[in-house]
Amino acid sequence: MQRPYRVLASAVVATVLVGAAACSQRGEGHASGHRSSPSDRVSPAASPSAGADVPALTDAQAAGALLRAEDLGGSWTGTQGAATWRDGLLKGRADRPECQELLDGVYAEDLLGEPSGGSAVVGFDDGEYGAQLRHGVSQYKGASAVDARLGRLRELTDECARFGVSGPGGRTHAVQVGPVDLPGVGDARQGLRLTVAGGAEGEEGPLTLDVAAVRVGDGAELLTHGGLYGIDGDLTRQAVERGAQRLKEVQEARRAGRAPEGGESPAAGESPDAPDSQPENQPENQPENQPENQYDAQEDGGQRSDWQNSWRNDWQDNWQDNWQNDGENDRQADR
Repeated sequence: MQRPYRVLASAVVATVLVGAAACSQRGEGHASGHRSSPSDRVSPAASPSAGADVPALTDAQAAGALLRAEDLGGSWTGTQGAATWRDGLLKGRADRPECQELLDGVYAEDLLGEPSGGSAVVGFDDGEYGAQLRHGVSQYKGASAVDARLGRLRELTDECARFGVSGPGGRTHAVQVGPVDLPGVGDARQGLRLTVAGGAEGEEGPLTLDVAAVRVGDGAELLTHGGLYGIDGDLTRQAVERGAQRLKEVQEARRAGRAPEGGESPAAGESPDAPDSQPENQPENQPENQPENQYDAQEDGGQRSDWQNSWRNDWQDNWQDNWQNDGENDRQADR
């Protein structure tokens, strides 16, 4: 806005200025025909950045906002490692610099820049279709820093609708990029779908990868969901919505100086750390932090059926009772 003049203009000049202002206002109302989608909307005032008196988000708090396997469905489990198509199809040389920026950001999962506070990430594999989903939560310097990154991601989505990539071994891949509609969660959001032709792992089907970023206050979630046999877009939106809700709860608890409801949840279904003090009813000869029934702490995350756990625990209890009775009988015999 221009600064007002300190002297009065003539009546003629004033009339001209008033008329010009009216035309300008009408022009602003009709100049643009672009309709913003939910992914375009940015509402920085909806969730202000944490002030200086609010402690930074910790890694543990960030982990508490991560997705869990049960959020995704029965065929999803904790990941066994990065999918091989990441190196085979997302690592290469793009034929345009701006598209190289997009490709590198997707591959390294750093589209939102370097976190300034706590950060955590978790991965899941779909045992049925071979898809992989990765979910990260981080704190950044402020809402404006995240929004700038979201704006840049939107620009790259438009500029890199089609480009080529030279991958390992000299193979070339055609890449298509388009926007993805996301649920209206968080304070700002942007999504894209990247399709890479050429196949990998001996498969000729294209890679389909959804990328979604959502800001909540001065924190954000970044989610990728991809596979060589197609992916479920509804699952992408469901995961984004659930992750944004968790992050919102963590952010509200952080600003209020309290722990989120339900505590800081472990990532990927991992068991929380054992308490420092020994349980009241724990046997004296049992090692510290050892579960009362060892078969309750299997590496499979407690996925054994109820009858398997019951059988093993009953077997262990009977074995312990017999061992204790035998020892008592031996001591009596010695007397």
